[in-house]
Amino acid sequence: MKFVRAAVLAMLTPAILASACTSDGPPEPPAPAVSTVEFEQRLDEHLSRFASFLQPDVRVSAPIRSRAQGCAGAPSWAVVPRAEVTVQAGGQAGQLFENLQDWIGRNGFDGPDFYPGNDRDVQGRHTDGTQVVVHRDDGAPQFTVTVTGPCTWPPDRAGAPAFGQLAALPKPAKPVSILGSVRSDIRVDARVCLSPKVYVYNDSAPAFTGRGPHPMVMSVSGGEQKFLHSELYLPGGWEPEDKHKAQLVACVQVTTIGKAGRKVSCNYTDLSLPSLGPLGDDGSPFNFQIFKSTYQFTVRTARNGAVVKTFTLPGTVSDEDSCPFRMEGYLKPLARGLDDKALERALRSLHQSPR
Repeated sequence: MKFVRAAVLAMLTPAILASACTSDGPPEPPAPAVSTVEFEQRLDEHLSRFASFLQPDVRVSAPIRSRAQGCAGAPSWAVVPRAEVTVQAGGQAGQLFENLQDWIGRNGFDGPDFYPGNDRDVQGRHTDGTQVVVHRDDGAPQFTVTVTGPCTWPPDRAGAPAFGQLAALPKPAKPVSILGSVRSDIRVDARVCLSPKVYVYNDSAPAFTGRGPHPMVMSVSGGEQKFLHSELYLPGGWEPEDKHKAQLVACVQVTTIGKAGRKVSCNYTDLSLPSLGPLGDDGSPFNFQIFKSTYQFTVRTARNGAVVKTFTLPGTVSDEDSCPFRMEGYLKPLARGLDDKALERALRSLHQSPR
C-alpha cells in the first residue's frame, strides 16, 4: 500500500512542478482596447484636420492606408494602422511645412520635435496614441504627412471592442494673431497670407464694413523662388500708423515668367547694401538679368483672413525703376517692377468704397 501511494506521488510531482512553472511565467500582453477600423477612422480625421489649414490651390492626395501586424506590448495578432497623404504646395511648401509644425504643437500633440538637415522631419504624438511624421526633402515642392496608430484589434479576429472607445477630438485651435510679433513690427508676417486658418493679422481688428476709408497693410513674398524684386508700397495714407486699426491685408505673391531677358545694371551706395559689407566707392554697379513678372494679389480681412478680392497685375515699369532699392543679398535674377498707379487703381475700390 505504501508502494502504491509512493508511485502515485512520484507521477504527480512533475505535473505539480510544471503547473508551478507555468504560473510563474510572463503574463499575456493586454489585448488592444480599440478596433483597427475605429482607429483608421481616427487617422482619417487627423489627416483631414491637418489639411484644413492649407490654401485651396494646394493639392492633397487621397490617403494611402496600410496595416502592419505585430507591435510592442500587445499580442502578436495586434495590428498597427497607418495612413499617408502627399501635399503638393509648389513655392509655398517650405512656409506651409513650418506652419504645420506650429499647428501640430497647438492641437493635442506632444512636441513636435523638429529635425533639420537635408531631410526635414517633424514628429509628434497625440494623446489618443496617434503618431504623426511630416517629411520634406530639402527644397522639394511637396511634403508627406504620415499618421500611425497604436496597437489595435483587427477586424478578422472575433471579440473586437465595440465602437466608441475613442473620445471625440476637441475643436482645432483658433488662429494665432501675429500683430505685435517682432516680424510684424517691420513687415507683415507672410504666414497670415499663406495659412490664414492658422494665422491672422489681428483677431480683434475692426470689421471690414461701413463707410471708407478702410485702412490696410501689405505683405509681399517671392515664395521660394530665388530672385529679387523692387519693394512695393501702399499709396500714402492708406496704411494706418496704429496697425491695430487695419481692416485689410493685401497679400502679394511675386513670380517670374519665362527666360531671362536683357541685362540691367543698377548702381548702389554702400549704405544701400548693409549685408554685403564695404563695397568700395559710391555708385558700385551690380548687373542683373531682368525677367517678366506677375503680381498675384489676394486681399484678406485682418480679423479672420477671409478673402475679399483676388487679381493679378503684370510688371510693367522700366529696367531702371525695377532695380531693388535695398538689397539684402545679391541675386542676379530680377523681377520687373509693378507700376504704383496700377496698384492704386486695383485697390482703390476696397479702400474707399462703403461696405
